[in-house]
Amino acid sequence: MRNFSFKKFGLLLLFSSLLVISSCEENNINNKPQGEYNRINDWIQEWMDVVYFWNTRMPTKTDKTLFPADYFKSLLYKTEDRFSYIAEDYAQLSDQLSGVQMEAGYDFSLLRADTVSENVVGIINYIKPNSPASLTDLRRGDVFYTVNNKQLTLSNYQQLLNEMSALHVLGVFRNGALQPISLAVTRYEENPVLLDSIYELSGKKIAYLIFNFFSTDKGDNSYIYLKELNEIFGKYQHTHVEELILDLRYNGGGEVTVATALASMISNCTSSDVFLIDRYNSIVDAEFKKAYGNDYNKTFFVDSLNVRDKNNKTIEQIPVNKLTGLRRLYVLTSYRTASASELIINGLKPYMEVVLVGEKTYGKNVGMWFIYEEDTEKQKDNRWGMLPIVVRLSNSDNQSDYTHGFGVDVEVNEYVAPFLPLGNTRELLLEAALAHIGVQTANSVRNAEKRFDSQPFTSSIDRTPVRENTIIKNKLYPNK
Repeated sequence: MRNFSFKKFGLLLLFSSLLVISSCEENNINNKPQGEYNRINDWIQEWMDVVYFWNTRMPTKTDKTLFPADYFKSLLYKTEDRFSYIAEDYAQLSDQLSGVQMEAGYDFSLLRADTVSENVVGIINYIKPNSPASLTDLRRGDVFYTVNNKQLTLSNYQQLLNEMSALHVLGVFRNGALQPISLAVTRYEENPVLLDSIYELSGKKIAYLIFNFFSTDKGDNSYIYLKELNEIFGKYQHTHVEELILDLRYNGGGEVTVATALASMISNCTSSDVFLIDRYNSIVDAEFKKAYGNDYNKTFFVDSLNVRDKNNKTIEQIPVNKLTGLRRLYVLTSYRTASASELIINGLKPYMEVVLVGEKTYGKNVGMWFIYEEDTEKQKDNRWGMLPIVVRLSNSDNQSDYTHGFGVDVEVNEYVAPFLPLGNTRELLLEAALAHIGVQTANSVRNAEKRFDSQPFTSSIDRTPVRENTIIKNKLYPNK
């Protein structure tokens, strides 16, 4: 084993649920001679030998002439690891972690059009505010069949999805015909809060929050998103809400700092209560114990938000706004509810009732470090960023057995009925949660004619795998 220093690179811990790895990155042909890959592959193996969760299961013989993406994959313990990831541009990955990327600004899912043909259709789940898509008449519930005048099929959809990275045209089915909608692409900064509301129904005050990923800010160290989230809970606190419906159906994950803060706002747990416990391989475990003691692997709920500067120095402490009277939480879920979203569910279960409405969650209880070459000189030859699995997580009861997802208490498939606007009390999942609370809404669409016979098999978030993470600063070197 090499003499290894954790201080070489900046690290982020990511509890990721990578569902689809973009084929365009894997197939990028590097013009360097094969021998030039050795230095990068040495760097990959140096890290994997030490931090990879299954480092004792890696092959003993490897071929370092391979293209780095292929070499990285050759090291993985494929029996359990389907998610470790590598990409050629770490800076792009860093942007995506904060919800910043080139896009048109709409979220969608893909389904089989029918059970006979290979045709595929897309459904618009939501439009992102102040995006190019928001300037068109594209709306939630629209069904599109074509991209750039080409029919989506099982054999070409990945290629057509790649075309969405530039100016493109969707063929949306309306009034019995395809209507072309042209969509520009821009560098877009998405706010994770899509909607927050307070309803007064059947004599109860019910808060509803759509939260689509866990991010502190847009990568500028402003803490703007975390502060906004705390302000929202201050409003809930002031209004004395009695129920909370947290919509995570489109949320694949994000920073554990934000997940811990959100769990603290919801549960009224204090900094003496354990939110999660993590487990590393023997090498990393020994390093952390040396630095922090035997309890290093416990993450506690928080009483304040610690705003830090770029040198990790606390410059502001903001009290966390907590819902002191909340005894249960409703979470709206889907197959896309993963990773940090599942941390919220699992971490709160020991402290309060958590009612799941929707569909079974994805199931991801392992995490990653974001590793890249920090030396600017060396970056000229190595801009790769890798996300190897390094940790497994559990709650304060040491429960982490949700690799197949969390089952739901109220099963609802939102794709079987017409989409209503998010926040409408008759919208399928929200209505089901309200009904469980004891609120009846008029003119339900739950018994409407079924729209599709299949379930989504991929979505727009699957094209951005780093968006599906839970991120923790490395505890050993927190300023990195």
